[in-house]
Amino acid sequence: MHAQVGKYPIKNFTPEDYLAGIQNIDFAQNRDMNLFVANNLGVLSFNGSEWKTYALNTGKKQRSLAFDEHTGRLYVGSQGDFGYFEGKWNYVSLVDEIPEDERDFDEVWNVFIFNSDVYFCTFQAIFVFDGQSIKTIRHEPGLNKSFFTGNKIFTQSATGKLFEVNDLQLTESFPQKRRNDIVAGIIPKDEGILVFYNSGAIEFSGPLGVEEVFPELQQSLEGKYVNHVTELSDTRLVITTQQEGIYFYDLQSGAIENISIEDGLQTNACLKTFQDHTGNLWVGMQNGIALIDINSASRLINEDINLQGSGYEAFETDEGTYYTTSNGIYFLANNAASSVFLSGTEGPAYGMQIINNKLYAGHHTGLFILENGRARRRASTDGLWLVRQLRSNPGYAVGGTYSGLFLFRFNENDELEGVGRIGGFNESSRFFEEDRKGRIWVGQFYKGLYQLQLSDDLKTATVNKISDLTGLPIDRHLILSRIDDEIYLGTEKGIYRLDQTTDDIVEADNFSEVIGKNWVYFLAQDNQKHVHVYTENLVGFFKQVSKNNYAYIPSSLFLLRNSFNNDLLNVSRNISNGVVMNANEGFIYYYPQFETRLDLERKPIVKQIYNVGEDSILFERLPFRNYEPGSDPISISQGTKIIQFKVESFNFKGVNNAQFRYFLKGFDDHYSEWSNTVFKEYNNIGVGDYEFYVQTLNNVGELVTSDPIFLRVSPPFYKSILARFIYLILALVGLYVFYRLQRKYYKSKEIKLEEDKKTALAQKQFELKELKEEQVKSELRHVNNLLAASTMNLVVKNEFMENIKEEIKSIKVKGDVAETRKSLDRLVREIDSTLKVQEDWKQFEHHFDRVHGDFLTRLTTEFTDLTPGEQKLCAFLRLNMDTKEIANLMGVSLRGVEVARYRLRKKLGLDTHQNLSKFVLEY
Repeated sequence: MHAQVGKYPIKNFTPEDYLAGIQNIDFAQNRDMNLFVANNLGVLSFNGSEWKTYALNTGKKQRSLAFDEHTGRLYVGSQGDFGYFEGKWNYVSLVDEIPEDERDFDEVWNVFIFNSDVYFCTFQAIFVFDGQSIKTIRHEPGLNKSFFTGNKIFTQSATGKLFEVNDLQLTESFPQKRRNDIVAGIIPKDEGILVFYNSGAIEFSGPLGVEEVFPELQQSLEGKYVNHVTELSDTRLVITTQQEGIYFYDLQSGAIENISIEDGLQTNACLKTFQDHTGNLWVGMQNGIALIDINSASRLINEDINLQGSGYEAFETDEGTYYTTSNGIYFLANNAASSVFLSGTEGPAYGMQIINNKLYAGHHTGLFILENGRARRRASTDGLWLVRQLRSNPGYAVGGTYSGLFLFRFNENDELEGVGRIGGFNESSRFFEEDRKGRIWVGQFYKGLYQLQLSDDLKTATVNKISDLTGLPIDRHLILSRIDDEIYLGTEKGIYRLDQTTDDIVEADNFSEVIGKNWVYFLAQDNQKHVHVYTENLVGFFKQVSKNNYAYIPSSLFLLRNSFNNDLLNVSRNISNGVVMNANEGFIYYYPQFETRLDLERKPIVKQIYNVGEDSILFERLPFRNYEPGSDPISISQGTKIIQFKVESFNFKGVNNAQFRYFLKGFDDHYSEWSNTVFKEYNNIGVGDYEFYVQTLNNVGELVTSDPIFLRVSPPFYKSILARFIYLILALVGLYVFYRLQRKYYKSKEIKLEEDKKTALAQKQFELKELKEEQVKSELRHVNNLLAASTMNLVVKNEFMENIKEEIKSIKVKGDVAETRKSLDRLVREIDSTLKVQEDWKQFEHHFDRVHGDFLTRLTTEFTDLTPGEQKLCAFLRLNMDTKEIANLMGVSLRGVEVARYRLRKKLGLDTHQNLSKFVLEY
């Protein structure tokens, strides 16, 4: 019993890809999904995008691996050494923990972790590490390979005996017949074990004894040299061979599948397999590594069954399956390993359709009927896409050609024969459907939607170009599809439905919620009522829940979308179990029932944040350290000019097809464009808090977003809050000091100004004093002049009085009346001329007071009984005149002056010892 035809999606990695040795023997995987490979030149690490190599060129071949989830260590066995990696790929050898006399061992072929102990298995002994010390299990004359299965450890002795390891002891728990064969694998089954040998023999050892099992599988494995056996997560076993690649064996159905070079492996020498956390199968080979998507809902068929060219349609019949390709038509008979080309069908072949129990195929040259594995021409046309029987006229069929529609009718043998072109319409008609009124609707991919009303004889058509009459996006890139007897239109802006009652074109609500306004590339319903759709962002199918009610299921075909025949997209629905997509090379079988959601939500992670300018790592996620995303931000200095974020996705199903887009919240306005680069650089990020996200697409095309990485760009210290606080304090201190200095400065300046003012004032006062003194002197001179004038007036008056006195004496002597009269007249005139001089005393008194501080006023105020003569005497004394000058001015004798002085002293109240002149001068 053999499995479904078709090849698994396989990705091969060569030594040139991972840059290490050719031989790969063992695998392990950590909690973050990093894959580790034991290579003959080192330990490889793969994250879905890039390979890295560690422990390279040590001179020791790496043979075995095991990852401990609890300690975060990667245990490794190699030639003459074993130990573990931790931290940042720091290797710790455990050989020094072994007693010196037991260190002579060759290669460590297996590493197992069981009950917190680590078992390093060699052909000389098994070394058991409990985390502190190492104990040794030995058996003479030596051991062969060891196995860990069903929570039990088995080992085979050099003599072929199978033992179970229990508490550092070897016990024979299961009987066996073949002791001359080397055990290749042990699988638990029921209450016993399946033992696989290098020879291909298989035994079941249980409580009731030993028996050989699976003869058909043994026959397939015979002579292939079995290297390893692994039980998969489903009911299958995978068996690696040296000669013929790998075999799958289903324990329930007995189905056998073989994958070899013919199926996509780069070599048949397969050493060991490993199923990762998402179900992918990794194959370590003698020359490279293979990744097989064993849970894929898709299978590839092309040259492996002798199909040539780009596929168009597959059609399954009771006798086998027909395939139309760009090279012609092929037929694969049931249970045949290879298809045959149907002679006469050279050239592109297109759609196939059963009409009246006969299968017809459109072809570049016309119409063929397919039967009994042969093709027979029924008509020649100008390129025939597809032929369909008319519902309104079942005796006829219409074919869509390169240049319009072609009419066929049934002959007496109930086979179609050509009638001729239907007139009135010359557009390519790859997509056409007949509505309930018998009208033909044609979706011309580049020109839009047409409605054709056939004439009664069906030979001509009245044509309406519907796309010109609506504002809908149906003028180009249009496809038609019949779903549940309704006609749907796939457009650049989503899916629409033709209302066959009103001829209105309305939005298809049952699909639009998912599809939206995406460009629809194909739309088709299969025999299980699934509606398959491929748009610019989606690949999947709508599963019918009830009539006109669908649930969308994304498809893993998303990973193979670039392999679709994008020139002439087509979905083959006439397949008993699934659908077939046409591909650039051959076909892709798709089985919706095998679609799995296993670990689809695996988020991409940020592996490293790197300071490009300073060549330093700001953050790094290490493979051997448990990392829990936290909210504490990663601090970065503002001076960091270029920051590089490096990401990992571990999307092994989408190897080489992984795409990413990035978003730095707080810096970017939106996500970047999709790219296949695994790093993103940012330049000159300003101070602030940021969140970094990366998005990728999982294997069914769904968007998956990473957990945020929080980033805080801090200013340099001189811009930090602390620095600003210090600056503030310094500024305040500076301001205070400045204030104090300024105050001191201005105080000193104020003092100086005051001093300058005082000096200036003093100077001015001095100058003013000098000026006043000068003015006083000037006034004194003036007053003195006036006093002198007054004094002169007094002198003149006195002389005048003397003259009068002498005149009178003369007149008295002469006695002549006439002469006396004449002399008296002259005397009167002289007196009149001198009367004015009397006024000068008042003037003298005024000026005298001004010069001598109101002397006379003060004197007369204090001494009110002073006579005018006494006042004059005081004035003359004040002028420091002597007695003679005073006598002359007052017109008295010297004695008269002395008498006047005496009287004055009395009125002034002076004692005899007081000097009158001194009193007057000081008063």
